[in-house]
Formats: sequence, structure tokens, C-alpha cells
Amino acid sequence: MKRNPRGWLVASLVCVVLATSCDCGSEKEEADPGTGGSGAPPPLAGDTQDVDGQEVTLEITEVFTRLVGTAPPRTSFVTTEETVAHAAVRGGEAGLTERIRWTVKPVGTHTGPATPAEATGAELAFRGTSALPITGARDPNPPLEYEVTATLDVAGRTLEAKLPATSFIRQEEADIVRQEYLDYGTTFKPALANVRVPGRTTLNRGNYSVIVEEKPGELDRLLLDMEKELNRLLNDDVQVVPVGTRVASPSSLVVSPGGSVLMLGPLGDTEPKGDDVCAGVRVGNGCAGAIRAGPNRIADTPANNRKTQVSLESIITSAYRNPQRNKFIGSGTINSRHTRGLALDLDPRSLVIPGKDARQLMCLVELAGIRVAGEDNSFSENGPVTFLDCNDPAADHVHVQR
Repeated sequence: MKRNPRGWLVASLVCVVLATSCDCGSEKEEADPGTGGSGAPPPLAGDTQDVDGQEVTLEITEVFTRLVGTAPPRTSFVTTEETVAHAAVRGGEAGLTERIRWTVKPVGTHTGPATPAEATGAELAFRGTSALPITGARDPNPPLEYEVTATLDVAGRTLEAKLPATSFIRQEEADIVRQEYLDYGTTFKPALANVRVPGRTTLNRGNYSVIVEEKPGELDRLLLDMEKELNRLLNDDVQVVPVGTRVASPSSLVVSPGGSVLMLGPLGDTEPKGDDVCAGVRVGNGCAGAIRAGPNRIADTPANNRKTQVSLESIITSAYRNPQRNKFIGSGTINSRHTRGLALDLDPRSLVIPGKDARQLMCLVELAGIRVAGEDNSFSENGPVTFLDCNDPAADHVHVQR
């Protein structure tokens, strides 16, 4: 578990609140030269030795990532951020702090060398580098991590304070994902604010429990906008003649289909009632055309009586993909909208809607995407790179992006 190098502030505030039962700041503690009092946080690592009859202590006092606007201080990082460590010496002659030597060692072959790898003085400031492959993967990357050691030579003795990598300077999951974008050289470089745990697990087709969105919350908005528009298209038939009205002829139009659906033309979404007649073809036990009055010449059919309501979450085949996963599935661009949390892939072929076959559903979903995101941002595909007409039997999903 990571230690908060400034967690003592929290403890001090608690003592203020619980003043009746806490003796924080007592004379005994203020006079205590050790590290357990209220005047300073405990060291993160240290070494004490007897030097010519006097105790000398080398301590690493804090480590943090120099990243403006983060609180509490972090020790996770990406390679564009600077990691800082501070050390101090208690006891011994003056000037020992300036003689502290630092070394930074990468842990594992996937972690590149630190820059710089050595320093002298009270402060160490370095940046990491990555040796991770960018060949595509469906498994998460290991974290970059570093072992930091401070040493001090005094009168023939060497004091050593070491920070184990697994406790301190080690990437957390959010930064492992952010590191991929740096390693791949993508145009979009996510900040911590762009990383979140999705409310819908179906929106995550990446290798981690978190997703990255260039516009936080955009995937949820895109999905909801698509659902709203598709359901509107599935309930857009027009009541030409009010129910119960006598018309001039059995062939008189009672209900008209909605607007044209791409190259398929109008598609009806209403079932005839009474002796009204489906004027178009029947698909999947449903009428796919207009409704006519029938022998009694009375309009019996209310428009949109199917009241179709479709949820698209079950037909998501891809949404967010991290760069490694995006490369693994064969995407042709490192700057894919999927890696930016701006795209959905939807396969409507599994939907069961009366009067609609697979190609009609594909075209309806593509049209919904055009209405939501624009003509250039909604199209049918086979796989990640083959573009097709929506009524092509080979089309296996609709890609829609913002």
C-alpha cells in the first residue's frame, strides 16, 4: 500500500477536531527530536548508524509526482511527468545533505532508464522512460516502476535509504493506460481527468477497468442519442386518415410509412387492424409498407401501433479501445475515435423487430447515426477497415462517431 508523504496533515486536523482526547502538539512531542512527533511526517525510508560515537540518520522524507492540480500528492506517473524525492540528514557534521547520492534503477525490462539516473544533494528529480512494445495486445501492460536509493558516505561508513518500487514509484492503472498514448505517439494525450470507470461495462472494450474519453461522458451521450433517434425512426409512420373514417376506396391510404431509409426507401412500422391491408411486403411477421383501408373502406389502423422501443446496449460490439487493443484488432489508425472514447460499433442483426430484416436494421441504425453525428460519421463496415453499403449482406456492424 502506498504511503501518503503528506498524510500527517490529515492526522493533525483530526487532532484539532478531537482536542479533548488528543495531546497533539504537546510539549513532550515538540521537544522530541525523533520522527514520530507532530512537527514532521515520518520518513519513507531511513538508515541510522553510529559514526564516531554520534548517531547519524539518512532519511528519504517525501516522494511525489510534480503535476500541478493533483491532491493529495501522487507517486504514480507517466513519462512526461517529473518525479521528485527529498532526503535529509540528522546528526553529524554540517554539509552532509549536499553529499547525499541518489540512484534510480528501472524494475523489469519493460521499464526504461530514468533521466537522470543519478543525482547529488537533498533533491532528486527525474523522468522515466518506457521500453514497452507497441505491437498490439489484448492483455494489460505491466506498470513502469523504479527503485530509488539514497546513500551517504560518512567517516568510512555508508548509510543507505531505499524506496522499494512496489510501494512508491510505480504506475497505477490510470497512468498505465495514459502511458500507451505516449508510447504510440497519438495526437490525443489524455490527462487524469479523461480517465474514468465507465458506468456501463458494455462501453469498455479495452484491456483495463478504466476507459479514456476525450470528452468525458461522451460515450454515454452518444449511445443515448442513438437510441432516441433509432426509436424515433421506428415509430415515424404517418396517420393519413383518422381511425374510424370512411374513405372513398378499399385501396385508399390509411397509414403511410415514414421517410426514406437510405437506399431502401420508406419502411413501414405499423400492423394493419380490422380488415385493413398491408400494401407492402411482409418481413418477419410484420408489415413493411403502407396500410390501406380494405373491403369495408374504413380506417381501422392507428399508426405506429407496434410502439417499438429498442435498447442498443446489447448490440454494442466495440466502444472504447485502448491503443494496444486497437492495434491488436487490426485498426488502421493509431488515432482511432475508439481510442478517444468517441465511437461505437453496433451490430443490429440480432435485434428482433417485426417487419425488419437484417439489412433493413443495418440501414436504420446507420441512418440514426447520420442524424445524430452527421453523414461522414456513420457508416456500415465489415471488420475494422472494410466499408460497405448498409444493405450489403456482408456488413456486420455500423460505426458511428463524434
